[in-house]
Amino acid sequence: MKYLSLNQVRVFGVCCVSFYISGCGFIYGDDGLIKSREFEYVNAKESKSLKLPPGLVHQSKADFTQLPSIGKLASEQNIGSALDPSAPVQILAVLENTRLDSQSSLPAVYILDEVLFVWESIQKFFVEYNIDSNINKEDKAIVLTNWVAVDERGIWIELDGSEEAELNRAKFSFKMVKSDIPNELKLIVERNASESRVDEDDEWELASVTWADSADMMNLFLSYYDKQLQIRQHQYRQRIMAGFKVELGQNTKNEAVLVTKALHSLVWEKTAKVMLELGFIIIDKDIRQNTYFLELQSPEPGFFASLFDETESTLPLDAGTYQVVVGEIGENRSILIRDEQGLALEASLVVKLFPNLSRLYGDRR
Repeated sequence: MKYLSLNQVRVFGVCCVSFYISGCGFIYGDDGLIKSREFEYVNAKESKSLKLPPGLVHQSKADFTQLPSIGKLASEQNIGSALDPSAPVQILAVLENTRLDSQSSLPAVYILDEVLFVWESIQKFFVEYNIDSNINKEDKAIVLTNWVAVDERGIWIELDGSEEAELNRAKFSFKMVKSDIPNELKLIVERNASESRVDEDDEWELASVTWADSADMMNLFLSYYDKQLQIRQHQYRQRIMAGFKVELGQNTKNEAVLVTKALHSLVWEKTAKVMLELGFIIIDKDIRQNTYFLELQSPEPGFFASLFDETESTLPLDAGTYQVVVGEIGENRSILIRDEQGLALEASLVVKLFPNLSRLYGDRR
């Protein structure tokens, strides 16, 4: 009896494994004996009409399973294996001071903020992710990046700019333009070009650019910008704690206002705290109109109120709704209080309120 050598056994084993691996592709798959049914729905057809057995009668032959016809636009869409299963990309304009420009053909958001702060945030963003850029310093409006390594799936979380592009790279532009609303700007982010290659030794070839590719970069920046806002907000809180000086004055309409040299953002944040301390309730605010909507309620006399003899408000104002508007007077900021008719408070009332307002705006709280 003849036995196989060890080498022959090894060769026989390798052949069996190879046959098994290749056989899987022969048995399963689109070209295998057992067809894939994943996209079988694409070839679905209407079945034959139902036939009743002899002797049975149906009073109505109406077909209640008819499907509506497919519209022209829907018929032109991809189906089956050509359909992209990835979720659509949405612009994350969810911050309080941002809104989406739905009319733009490119990813664009409106940002209610200081132009210089947004400009500096873009520059810091490039430094954070080690992105080289060509900056237009003259108008601070356009920033063009050099080639940036990207992931073909559009995932940007791992992007840090520290590695050379291997198989996919792209170029982007950041553009800022003015909005029709004061203190608001429009930011447009576009993926200008894409290149890819199969292997690192191959030549770069142009690749298609989609709206989602630009939106990915916009979302990455908005995430970074949100962090910058939080840092600035913390700094503001520290400065608000210190307070600032206010003085009596008039605006261009000769209305009585408070005037201060503090930054607009500090005045806006501090005003909410001051009004709450005075006893107002903030019922709404409009950051684009720089306006707080307030309500002053009448005290409700009762047993405990009579004990402390505080049945009346200490403010020389009637109960009702009011508005506080933070505006500009030259290089200074103004604080205007309006009544429920939208009229500025008389100068005599502002003078009576001034001691409390001056103390609260200057308090370290």
